[in-house]
Amino acid sequence: MIDESVDLFDPRVQQCPWQAYEKLRREAPVYRMPEKGIYLVTSYRLCEEVLRQPDLFISGVSPMALRPGGIPQAVIDQYTSRGWLPRASCSTSDPPVHTRVRGFLQPLFTASRIRDYTPRIRAIAQALAGRLPVEEPVDFVAAFAHPLPMQVIADLLGVPDGDLARFKAWSDAIVEPFSMMVSEAREVECAALVVDMQHYFKALLEERLREPRNDMLTEMARAGEGPGGFSLEEQLTILTIDLLASGNETTTAAISSGMRLLCEQPALASRLAGEWDRIRPFCEEVLRLESPAQGMFREVTAATVLGGVALEAGDLLSLRFGAANRDPARYARSDEVDLDRPRPGQHLAFGVGRHVCVGAALARAEMESAFEVLLENFGGFSPAWGDQPPPITPSFFGRNLESLGVVLAPRDGAYG
Repeated sequence: MIDESVDLFDPRVQQCPWQAYEKLRREAPVYRMPEKGIYLVTSYRLCEEVLRQPDLFISGVSPMALRPGGIPQAVIDQYTSRGWLPRASCSTSDPPVHTRVRGFLQPLFTASRIRDYTPRIRAIAQALAGRLPVEEPVDFVAAFAHPLPMQVIADLLGVPDGDLARFKAWSDAIVEPFSMMVSEAREVECAALVVDMQHYFKALLEERLREPRNDMLTEMARAGEGPGGFSLEEQLTILTIDLLASGNETTTAAISSGMRLLCEQPALASRLAGEWDRIRPFCEEVLRLESPAQGMFREVTAATVLGGVALEAGDLLSLRFGAANRDPARYARSDEVDLDRPRPGQHLAFGVGRHVCVGAALARAEMESAFEVLLENFGGFSPAWGDQPPPITPSFFGRNLESLGVVLAPRDGAYG
């Protein structure tokens, strides 16, 4: 029987949702949450079925607008009186807006471009690893997993190094309202921070038009010129949501989760240190098992049936990637890390079809570089979080470790 044990808005369930997902997949893979009215889709087959029909199940759903009463007026006032009201992001829009925004973003993250940039990613990872202490506890999230993707996306954008300290607060302010777990007062605080960020990027866009450079900010500035160019509101949305926030938060979550797995399963680190070609499948298994984006919304556009459940136009679905990626009907030993899994990249962590993550190649390069550098520099990883599991940030959307205490062994200490 489906009961409160599967309430995905309960922070206690969010800490470890795997039993809830298993119950939903088994008993009701398309389940309507009684109070929220949102349908949870938890099987791999059904999630993929929805993703393969992007016109029947559209993406233009704003999590912030789903709260009772919609977006608070005080939040809207922050944007309209002090800044610019954000537009739909690439992941929460549909054609023609989605086509236009993705057409700008996709060339920025081609495989060849990321390949050429990977040595720079490794250099950033190496510098961060060089500052990590050995044989004493360190918060791995704060010291490594967060600054790595933040520095990478800031470097690609062309942001001055001295401004990075502000980016954490700004990035959190963008992501937190999407969690659907914050108070109205915090939403207003977040909006005020985002407006500060908008003014920061507006000034940089104007600077790049005067003095172009070889960076993404210059490309964004030029994309706003001439007939048919992006408006300032569109430029700021792309920079703040599609590039800054999307370009670092989920990768931070994935790197943190990967380190947690290495701490909990030391044999994994031993094998990876001896078989470097297994780092890539390890990263894919982290993405599959921990799915930084646990769920994405879709809206039904016409009456249809999904998994035997009748749906009407306007119904809302939450595709639970975190459940689908552990579906035993799709994966043998679905709850285990399998470094020899056939076609390891075939999971839903980056989506499928029209809305497949445009930055997937960058995220993979960051993860692989991170774990290569960590395994080269340290001889082992031990948990330092005590009797309680590492805390997960309350969120209906994502899976982000707030902190992760780790003890790193010196390189000559180790594996096996």
